[in-house]
Order: sequence, then C-alpha cells, then structure tokens
Amino acid sequence: MNEAEFLSGYDPASFCAVAVTVDVVPLTFHENRLRLLAVRRTTHPERGRLALPGTFVRADETLDVTAQRALREKAGFDTQVEQFGAFGALKRDPRMRIISVAYMALATFDRLEPVLNDDRMLLALDGSVARGANGRKIPLAFDHAEIVGTALSVLRRDLDSTAFSFGLLPPAFSLRELQQVHEAIRGQSLNKPAFRKRLVESGRIEPTGIRETDKGYRPAELYRVRGTDNA
Repeated sequence: MNEAEFLSGYDPASFCAVAVTVDVVPLTFHENRLRLLAVRRTTHPERGRLALPGTFVRADETLDVTAQRALREKAGFDTQVEQFGAFGALKRDPRMRIISVAYMALATFDRLEPVLNDDRMLLALDGSVARGANGRKIPLAFDHAEIVGTALSVLRRDLDSTAFSFGLLPPAFSLRELQQVHEAIRGQSLNKPAFRKRLVESGRIEPTGIRETDKGYRPAELYRVRGTDNA
C-alpha cells in the first residue's frame, strides 16, 4: 500500500473527538503592579466568571492567527503574542476533551485603558493569584489560574534573555521604570546600582538622549531597546 492509498482510506472519525482552543494571558504594568486583563464569560460553562480571552481554533487558521483573533474579539486590542505552553488535563473543560494552546500578550496601560468596562477588568497579580480592586481573590474560570501562573514563570525565566518583556514599557523609558517592571515580574526588590549596571552593560538598551519631562524631581535620562529608533 502506498501513501495515496493509505490516505484514501484513512478515517479521522475512528479517533476520539478533541477540540483545540487558544487562551491568551494579557498583561500590563500599572501603579507599580503587574496586572491581568480578564474578560467575563457570557455563555455556559462558567458563565459570569472572569476568564482569559480565548476561542476555538478554526480549521483554516494557524494558532497565531487564532490568538490574535481572541485578543482582538475578546480583549478589544491588538498586539504581539508569544506562545508559551499547552494545557490538556482530561477534565479541564466539562464540554468535551479540549486542549488549549496558551499565549502571552504584553501592553502598556494606555493601550488597555480604553477597552476596560464591567466585562473587561484589570486584576492585580499577587504572584499568580488574581485580585480585584478591593484586594479580594478572584477565582478564574477553568484552569486559567494555572495558565497565568505558568505565563509568569516563563516571563521570569526569559526576562534577561529576550526583549518580549519590554512590551510592558513605553518606547522610551527610564531605568527607574525598567527596574519597577522587573521587580513586579520577579516579585522581589532588586539592588538599584547592580540592576542598572547589569542592564546598561548588557547592550540590550541604549540612551535616547532625551530626559523625562513634567516630573517633580530631577528628570531621568530615557532609554530604549537597542536597535529601535522611536523615542
């Protein structure tokens, strides 16, 4: 039997039905806290609960395209996405066997502020625990808390090796702002001189030649990711 003959008699229905979805972890940095954009589910299961923006993968879509569509349709904005894992526990969804491919999306607060409403909320992250404005723990739908926890672990792991985390900062940023973002992601304070020396000497950032404006203290020099020309 050649391959063409094999394929002509191949029956996908002989295997159990498995659906694939994409869930996106949209993160921002605001008021010295790392925050998660969660959306309220409008349909069963878990209707009314806050969840990650996600959707089923269409037959004619790549995973990246599905992630962008989920972010646009559910979270209300577009930005770069990065795949970081897959989640396939047998009973993670009561509808059927569903495997989710997880993505991260990082954006500055000014990008997210216009889309916020009663059904799109920013939750402060205390480690991987999501909390509302009153500090109360907010349980996310399905296994989304686990997905968020994994996203944070990956973000911490890659913090010093990729430029992805700079998506939480404006194109031009101070070393103070950069350190605040790193501390929020790592969940710990960092030594200021050592941090600044390490980042400046890493070659990942470069000065813009511009200083902060409208500050009540001595304006700091602004930096950018090396190789970018927008300050």
